[in-house]
Amino acid sequence: MRKEVLLKVVFYSFVITVVFIFTFPFVYMILSSFKLEGELTSPSPTFIPSEFSLSNFEVLLKTTPIFLYLRNSIITSSLVVTLTVVISVQLAYILTRFKIRGSLFMSKTTIFFYAFPDTILGLSYYILFSKLGLLDTHIALAIGQFAIVMPFSLWILWAYFRQIPIELDEAALVDGASRFQVLWKIIFPLALPGIGATAAFSFVTSWNEYTLASMLTVSEGMKTLPVRIGLLATSEGAFWGLNMSMCTIAIVPAFIFLFFMLKPMIRGLTAGALKG
Repeated sequence: MRKEVLLKVVFYSFVITVVFIFTFPFVYMILSSFKLEGELTSPSPTFIPSEFSLSNFEVLLKTTPIFLYLRNSIITSSLVVTLTVVISVQLAYILTRFKIRGSLFMSKTTIFFYAFPDTILGLSYYILFSKLGLLDTHIALAIGQFAIVMPFSLWILWAYFRQIPIELDEAALVDGASRFQVLWKIIFPLALPGIGATAAFSFVTSWNEYTLASMLTVSEGMKTLPVRIGLLATSEGAFWGLNMSMCTIAIVPAFIFLFFMLKPMIRGLTAGALKG
């Protein structure tokens, strides 16, 4: 009995510690966005603001086009999610339904491309988009970030599509449906958890992406939130109040999106656990 109690104490202590480690930076950031600059730079840091103030948000709205950066991030992330879902769904369907030489090898090794550094893609895309006249556009950002999320997204959907019986395709084809109708009217609804996981992953990755966004944007009007947040820390010092308030605003859309996509994301990411 004592052993079971001890194990529970250890387990819950471990869970609480892990949750604390992960949530503390976010809670501290949000609380710090309501602190005055003097309190933020004080040698004696505080967790809860001694006086809650909206001055950081007021200065942010007056001195920076925050909604422009927010718009750029939303447009880019939306394009990335759309490209990722549409293309990865079709590729995953082809890889799991058609007997193509090397398709199994390609499906299992796709994930390794996800390990490539963003800098390599950034240099290549910078030269390419410069010659095509697409540098400093939403299209350039979307294509570049799509290249980052595509390998892992395809791997997720490949694992999920393998669980859907191929007999469903055959029955629909016998009834006169085309491959396109089979994919979008039968397979797509059944694969929604996996597609939801893909959409959530691509959105979060695009929303937080910094390296490519900083390399492919030149003008102030095309910068995304992560890029602009990074520019708040300069050689002359860091504007911590503005930084914290901008970070707080930046996590709101991501939190809302993930709140609605959390359940399908968890189901999609665990899809491969039931079938090898």
